[in-house]
Amino acid sequence: MLLLDKENVVTDSARKIVILSERENIQTYVAQLLRTRGLERIEIIDKDFLTDDKITFTVEETVGVIADIQNESDVAILSERVNAIVPQNIWCCLIGTCDSISIAQKLLNKSILYFNTDSQLIQMAEKIISAGVNIPQIRNTIKICVLGCKGGIGASFISSHIASNIVATKKVPILLAQGCNGSQDLDLLFDKKVQGDIVEYESNLHLFKGEPLSLDSTLSEKYNFIVYDQPIFNVHPEQFSGFFEYSHNFVLVVERRISSLRVAKQFLEQCERIRNTTGKSIRTFICVSDTSLEISKLMAKSDIESLLGCPVDAVIPFLKKTESRNILSVNLKRIGQKEMHTLVMKVLGTISRVSFRSNKNKSLLSSIIHSLTK
Repeated sequence: MLLLDKENVVTDSARKIVILSERENIQTYVAQLLRTRGLERIEIIDKDFLTDDKITFTVEETVGVIADIQNESDVAILSERVNAIVPQNIWCCLIGTCDSISIAQKLLNKSILYFNTDSQLIQMAEKIISAGVNIPQIRNTIKICVLGCKGGIGASFISSHIASNIVATKKVPILLAQGCNGSQDLDLLFDKKVQGDIVEYESNLHLFKGEPLSLDSTLSEKYNFIVYDQPIFNVHPEQFSGFFEYSHNFVLVVERRISSLRVAKQFLEQCERIRNTTGKSIRTFICVSDTSLEISKLMAKSDIESLLGCPVDAVIPFLKKTESRNILSVNLKRIGQKEMHTLVMKVLGTISRVSFRSNKNKSLLSSIIHSLTK
């Protein structure tokens, strides 16, 4: 699709180009370059693109975003940030002080353009206004797999609220898909008929019952995020490799029982083998789901961390009353809402995860658990 050509100049001129930078000289210069080339619909936002969580854009109002990343050069951080706040079908150009050709190429491979602020801003402006130049508007969709390590512990509940939290926080298109090995109750959870095709539940949140890999790329690429709800307690460990081919972001939903933690441990060990043999970046998050008061007292959080060898990222507390119109109407209460929001922010990379260090003085319970799972 052409950014500006004879057929869409009028349409795109009705939408604005956003310049996002804290540097006043950059704001002024970029706006001047665009306006002198006939692009008058410019909005300047004086915020930090990488850290401000209140930045949102809508496709109806915005055609493109020019974001100042200053001296940041981590491609993973940059691409995840772009996908987290810039909706698909809005083009995005990053500008910064780094002059590495390698970084620019790696970002281009992710359908993100990069220009050096010292030498390439004129080139950027010409690229934006030149007819026949294709600026990518569709970027790599981020896939988040929510994997239930035991049946009936609320993995679908948690995946639904993760998707809803991303929509509420980022205002970007999200697809929630429920895999075939799961409970197949997406229609009941959302009180919405879901059969075969993608169904719109609300603005930016769509539902799909089935494997997202079965979707045509023209459909799946519309979404910034796909949250994939799928159990793994009924999947043989030798089949875990299929998940790594699809995604590198995994939320393991566990409960405070040995059987659930054993499944999670097997998956984490597989992750480590993949990292060591391929160098692939795999991100894993642990979410403890307390489905009853009795279960919430079975094992301490520190014991779970000692057993799994990694930190617990969130604990969703037991909810006494869960009767509601649909799954998103369930009141998580203050603690549950905080835990869910923190989990989502960690998955999106907004919150840094505190490195976990094994406690050498393991509790007696940890030692017993470790011996049982050998």
